[in-house]
Amino acid sequence: MKKLILFASFIGCSIIALSQTDSSAKALPKFETIPSFAIYSLPDSTVFSNKDLHKNKPFIIMFFSPDCEHCQKEMKELLAYKEELKNIRILMASPGSYPMIKQFYQDYGVASMPNIKMGHDDNFALGSIFQLRTFPSIFVYDQQGKLSKAFVGNISVPAILDAAK
Repeated sequence: MKKLILFASFIGCSIIALSQTDSSAKALPKFETIPSFAIYSLPDSTVFSNKDLHKNKPFIIMFFSPDCEHCQKEMKELLAYKEELKNIRILMASPGSYPMIKQFYQDYGVASMPNIKMGHDDNFALGSIFQLRTFPSIFVYDQQGKLSKAFVGNISVPAILDAAK
């Protein structure tokens, strides 16, 4: 009798686990290609959208929080690879307050990398498409605008560059 109960419990847990995996797989098509977005970019609050992207160039979306230590570390590494990243358009989006994002922009000298657009993800509109749970989260799109690789947490810039090829 105990074996039968254990077996039934195992089957029940397996069904629950498989159904959860299936539902998250259905979310993937939402960001398999670059989604529509509009971000208020720094330093002047102009709108930057998917329509401003150059065709046939890799594109990276990095979600960050200005007060996140891991995001600060990732930003330092991006700055260290300025030259290698110069031909890749990068969008750094944050749900943080605009003044906090602006301070981050100034503190890290993001203006020294003209290929980076940093801005406020108003109402977490873009973040909700990607179902974010962790900062930083980085999504790398290839030259055709297809998702090449998604990273959660800190990742080395060489790994990002490899995914952008």
